[in-house]
Amino acid sequence: MRRIWLLNFDADEELARPLGYSPSPALLARFESLASRVGDLVPEGDAIIEEWKPELTALDAKFEGRAFCPTPRALRVLSRMRASIGQSPSIDVLRLVNHRAFSAELGQCLPGARFVGTRDELQETLATSKGPWLLKRAFGFAGRGRQRLRSGEIDVSVEPFVRASFASGQGIQVEPWVDRIADVALHGFVAASGTKTLGSPTLQRIDETGAWMQSAPLPADALTDDETRQLLAEGERTADALVRAGYFGPFGIDGFRYRDRDGQARFNPRSEINARYSMGWAVGMGERRPDLATSAATDDAS
Repeated sequence: MRRIWLLNFDADEELARPLGYSPSPALLARFESLASRVGDLVPEGDAIIEEWKPELTALDAKFEGRAFCPTPRALRVLSRMRASIGQSPSIDVLRLVNHRAFSAELGQCLPGARFVGTRDELQETLATSKGPWLLKRAFGFAGRGRQRLRSGEIDVSVEPFVRASFASGQGIQVEPWVDRIADVALHGFVAASGTKTLGSPTLQRIDETGAWMQSAPLPADALTDDETRQLLAEGERTADALVRAGYFGPFGIDGFRYRDRDGQARFNPRSEINARYSMGWAVGMGERRPDLATSAATDDAS
């Protein structure tokens, strides 16, 4: 059976506020360009639901549905297209594992970073350094949902961001702003049975806002042996944590080498967890595609 993909790149927006969520026309318009950049994620011969077009027409042929992230909206669209839908994690599990607090609970890998749930905790954290700092909302993608603080004080321009983040009850990830030298990622897949498949590390190009630009196989000398071990260890730890949380499907972690405030090169092996597909996922997985097996979410595949 042929596959058809719903590339809901806005999944994190829906996870942040799932009740009644609907993407704006402007956001949908961005999907066409993004869909052209996912590379081998969608294999040749598979179809893509072109949400950016004015109307969607139900399919005559039978298709097996796939989603960038199986949110309720994505499943509704696939159902409307009469695509078959396999087992997927619940919205509660998706929100849990994509929330930045989930990664924080595995341990902060960047010294000085902290996930905070109140303004008092935020101010306590900011008081530990003159900055600059990076503030990230609980859910975010493509560089959205983040603000930079140039000092340990909350700028007037950032105040609405802070208030809204705490009003939602979702908190903020607070990190020292560091000079990033190289951005990397590691991707994988966990089956519902708990079987884990890890890909190979990739090198990422990230713009100044934190948005992904390009992924490529990691050159042999891009990381030290110790950095590679750290990245792979965090990939294993993340996969185990996802299984314990009840998640199954594709995932990835981001990391980076950076210079600390004394100018020394350091490595952060886990800065983000994406419990879904990501733009560079297929690059990292290569020929290892357990997700393409029929009912992959419920099968043991490696």
